[in-house]
Amino acid sequence: MYGHLAKVSFILPLLFSDVFACSRVTYNSGPSDGNRIVIGRSMDWLTPTNSSIFAFPAGLQRNGSAGANSAEWTSKYGSVITTAYDLSTCDGMNTQGLVANLLYLADGDFGPRNTSQQAMSLAIWPQYFLDQYATVAEAANDLFDASGEPKFQVRTRDLIPGVPSLMHVSLSDATGDNLILEWLNGSLVVHHGTEYNVMTNEPDYDQQLAINEYWSSIANFSLPGTDRPADRFARLAHYVDVAPGATDEVTALATTAGMIRAVSVPMEPININTPNITPTLWRTFADTKELVYYYESATDGKIFWVELTKLNLSTGGQTMDLSLVGVNWTDRVGDMTGQFQQATPFTYMEADT
Repeated sequence: MYGHLAKVSFILPLLFSDVFACSRVTYNSGPSDGNRIVIGRSMDWLTPTNSSIFAFPAGLQRNGSAGANSAEWTSKYGSVITTAYDLSTCDGMNTQGLVANLLYLADGDFGPRNTSQQAMSLAIWPQYFLDQYATVAEAANDLFDASGEPKFQVRTRDLIPGVPSLMHVSLSDATGDNLILEWLNGSLVVHHGTEYNVMTNEPDYDQQLAINEYWSSIANFSLPGTDRPADRFARLAHYVDVAPGATDEVTALATTAGMIRAVSVPMEPININTPNITPTLWRTFADTKELVYYYESATDGKIFWVELTKLNLSTGGQTMDLSLVGVNWTDRVGDMTGQFQQATPFTYMEADT
């Protein structure tokens, strides 16, 4: 199952924290554009993620891929998602405009396995929300049981030898609501509200907010400029705070893309002494009003989009995919909605049990 990852095993000596150093922002275009919500994110990584774009219909039977007492569910909503190595959903939007983003968090700690609780693999965690919820509020209200315990545990395994697979998830919806989910010291920590419109990586979200409180008071004349997650958080928080309103989907997309590109990391040699600086490989933008999902390759300089409303993502639909590996990127420009091919759902990474 992992043979196709052998080419990245050279990463083993690089035991560092910021390997999956990504950034994410929720932008509200304002009343002149009907308060369109666009979510943008970057993917920074050491080596190509061998991604595909999958279109999943409603009605799929899911398993949490976490061994005994794995969660099971049937997808209520269709979605369009970006994979990592065709083993994980790392980004996507469903037919209701709910967006999920999976970003690295070196400080994450999922805790010991409690087999009395249902569990799911980290790889399917974002898809769990896309499959089942229309809004952030719905998801937030269904996280804990009556006793205050999470309804599920998240389990993981090292996808690449020597690099712990530790992530946190953000959810956003067409109202601009946000949900930040982190497992810290074995506990699920939640931040819910429209104000949580920026996320990067470590430290944990409460510490990021504390750091940003310092920078926000002087952001008009001084901002940190490195590629470190806390610095990217401060810059992105300032950009979205001062971003102008938009009048249409083009300017809304351009404003969101400008912010994410401004915190992207350019291609540069990886230095063993500063291994946390990893280049941006791709970016995605989700227009929750028009239900259009954009993918921008930072390595090939191309951008394309998928219109969810033109795909059959109902219960009667078929799983389809759009390959991004071994293709001529001149064929991956513009509207790719009609270029999907029927496919079999990929197998999610099994978590350690």
